Amino acid sequence: ISPSGKAPRKSKESSQHSWDQMIIDAGQRQLGALQCGSCGMLYAPGIPEDRLQHLQHHRRLREGLRYLGWKKERVVAEFWDGKIVLIQPGDPKYAIRKAQEVLALVDSELGFPAGTPWCLEPSQNNPLEPGRNSRRNSQIFPEQSHVYLFVSPGSGSVLGCLAAHGIKQ
Repeated sequence: ISPSGKAPRKSKESSQHSWDQMIIDAGQRQLGALQCGSCGMLYAPGIPEDRLQHLQHHRRLREGLRYLGWKKERVVAEFWDGKIVLIQPGDPKYAIRKAQEVLALVDSELGFPAGTPWCLEPSQNNPLEPGRNSRRNSQIFPEQSHVYLFVSPGSGSVLGCLAAHGIKQ
């Protein structure tokens, strides 16, 4: 109300259509975006596509980070809250596969396209490693590369990952 006691007049422009988006809360439980406490993904549970994307992301995150251990694991250090396991190119296929799963998940979380190798494959065309024959696991594990996984003892999940590559000049 204005000082003259009358309600302020609205202009014709503002009284016509407003382009502001309105949301009607009709008692829906899952209105708006939520952040998952476990995987950290922000999604709208009221939208079926978002729920499906979250479920797939959550499942991939849990499966990719599960670590049950193996007989000949190379434990570099042990702490009260976990251990560090080293994986090298000559390790068994199951160890290499686990490292590849974790690295693929890390790449996707960092925004790299799926299937993109994070290092050059040793071959005749690679100037960094001339004269080397291509090996099956060399795309993920070139010579003198190491992958360190920090594993929680209670949950059996990978909490950290470090990929170390040798550099030649």
